[in-house]
Amino acid sequence: MDLFARNEGERYVCGLIDGPCQTSDLDVLVQDPAHGAIAQFFGVVRNHNEGLSAAAVDYDVHPELALKALSELCQDVCADYPVKLVMIHSRGLVRVGEASVVIAASSAHRKDALGAVSDAIDQLKIRVPIWKKEIGPDDEQRWLDGHSLRKD
Repeated sequence: MDLFARNEGERYVCGLIDGPCQTSDLDVLVQDPAHGAIAQFFGVVRNHNEGLSAAAVDYDVHPELALKALSELCQDVCADYPVKLVMIHSRGLVRVGEASVVIAASSAHRKDALGAVSDAIDQLKIRVPIWKKEIGPDDEQRWLDGHSLRKD
């Protein structure tokens, strides 16, 4: 995968990619002979949001801040679960049916892999500074509400 921003630790790889995320062979990045479970999550752009039709989402990212937040998130997930983890998010235009985020985790047992992937996507939406501009079928554009990064 051709990432324009990347960071890796002992048990994780995270990064940002221009355009849609590749979904094939993601499992290869987390394979480990000691692990018997691999869980994957693909966040795919859908054709509607809040009652409005959508054709694509344009993701705006501050690369340095987003990579820092992704790295910290990966470290936290790996501290909470005995997993090998990969987490990648898109920047730029992603059309309906294409993946904007991919996460994979491997572990000795399924509960850890599934829990790590679930917690990772929930926290990514809150902690990583990525903004979404939805594009309708008529090229109408609207910024979507996100989560506050402030803790107060």
